[in-house]
Amino acid sequence: MDFVEQTPLNATAGWEGVLDGASRQRLETQYFPTYLPKQRWFAGKSRRIKTTRILDWSPFNSGRSAVVFVEVQFDDGEPDTYLIPLTMSYADTAAELQRASPHAIVAPVLSTKGAGLLHDAAFDDSACQELLAFIEDQRELAARHGRIRGLRGKAFPALRGSDGAPLSVRRGSAEQSNTSILFGDRFILKMLRRQERGINPDAEIGRYLTEKAQFAQVPPFAGLMEYEPSMGGERSTLAMLQGLVANEGDGWKWTLEELDRYFAICAPLPFPEGLRNGTQGPVELSERPVLQAARDHVGIYLDSATALGHRTAEMHMALASAVDDPAFVPELLTAEDLKVLLADLRQHASRVFDVLKERLPYLPNDAGKLAAAILSRRTQILEHFEALRRKTFQTWRIRVHGDYHLGQVLKVKTDFVILDFEGEPARPLAERRAKQCALKDVAGMLRSFSYAAYSSLINFSARRLEDITSLEPWAQLWVRCVAAEFLRTYRETAKGANFLPAEGDDFRTMLDVFLVDKALYEVLYELSARPAWVRIPLLAIISLHL
Repeated sequence: MDFVEQTPLNATAGWEGVLDGASRQRLETQYFPTYLPKQRWFAGKSRRIKTTRILDWSPFNSGRSAVVFVEVQFDDGEPDTYLIPLTMSYADTAAELQRASPHAIVAPVLSTKGAGLLHDAAFDDSACQELLAFIEDQRELAARHGRIRGLRGKAFPALRGSDGAPLSVRRGSAEQSNTSILFGDRFILKMLRRQERGINPDAEIGRYLTEKAQFAQVPPFAGLMEYEPSMGGERSTLAMLQGLVANEGDGWKWTLEELDRYFAICAPLPFPEGLRNGTQGPVELSERPVLQAARDHVGIYLDSATALGHRTAEMHMALASAVDDPAFVPELLTAEDLKVLLADLRQHASRVFDVLKERLPYLPNDAGKLAAAILSRRTQILEHFEALRRKTFQTWRIRVHGDYHLGQVLKVKTDFVILDFEGEPARPLAERRAKQCALKDVAGMLRSFSYAAYSSLINFSARRLEDITSLEPWAQLWVRCVAAEFLRTYRETAKGANFLPAEGDDFRTMLDVFLVDKALYEVLYELSARPAWVRIPLLAIISLHL
């Protein structure tokens, strides 16, 4: 959109005129429906916007900016509400924004300051500094239909330091569903764009692990902003502030770099016949030492798998340590809980099978053969979940990460820091806050190891097509060894914990169920995002010997 050619909104009456006056209708009918689909954090790109409506707003930053809540109605499904902080820029600042970040612009405006731009306040350093001060000073704002509050975490003073020097502002580039703002080397503010009633699990768990469990392997919780409606109802989390952790990148990126080196070394080597042992699962392999020959090839990544298994178990033990907080106290996994879990697993699997059958004619030849084999085992796979109905598991439900994979850990020297406890974004907030079996997280990380190996194999072989067949056994070896080392350390660290099934067979049964469910989730994702890669999760389902 060329904003120069658009009729500007009249902002001479300030925010009242823009958000409550004559300009409001044009914002709701013209500008927001155009602006929203361009944003990386907008989750409704696959749905057609029917209407948008300003639900509530409040000026902040001495009136230079405004916090705005916008409801989006679609042609189908439930509406969504988005947090959109707004500000106005003029002259050289507006020209620079037009050049560097045109996607942040909502509309042209005209006020007593002249021609300018209405845009996302996350791209204004002054507004960002005000958000940090709002949390630090625990301020309150009165909105039209509610109140906005800042809450400072116990770790804030130590993270801020006593020098009082202003912190530089920069914007993160990796976030998808949220917006990250970094303050010097001290803080990162995560702005939660899609709003849901209820406390955000990332903020809730982050605060608990920092302030109550004293678990050091997470970014320290430093504060939050929340909104409380005047007419009652649950509060919602607007933003979360954390300490910024110096790191060497996330676990996914680092793992792919390690795998690229691994495949480069292994490519010219014949695969040792003594290491062709693909019939045993990760649990069986974890119950005996890694062969020295396998360790020689896989190398130092086994140390990382050990460290990650140890930290994962410690995370679960910290989450299970509550004795007086109802949101975190472990609860016995009952027969009724298993019944609900089974129904959810079967419903999810049936949906994946239906989509896979529909897309089968359009898949690449090798993936199509695997998909057909999976579809022929539909009944067998659904029966696999029935193992949950036939058993009585002596284990407890706890709060879990919920979306655990290599992209959710940061590499810090020889250790890891775990982040992003929001859970799977597509699931309702109540589900993401629910207590679950800890093995869901374990299965997520095991599948992530497999995904990393095969993703790296695909990328490596794209440069050397002749190597893909000879390198596949090396990929399988890497996955088996790394998964076994992770599981071995996890089970040793968490031994005797009430959130793990006490019996080995029960542990294996439940882990297998979550592995299948996670692989099915990946099938659905790849069918919509990267059909050529659907072979990776399909191979995983086949390898589980269902």
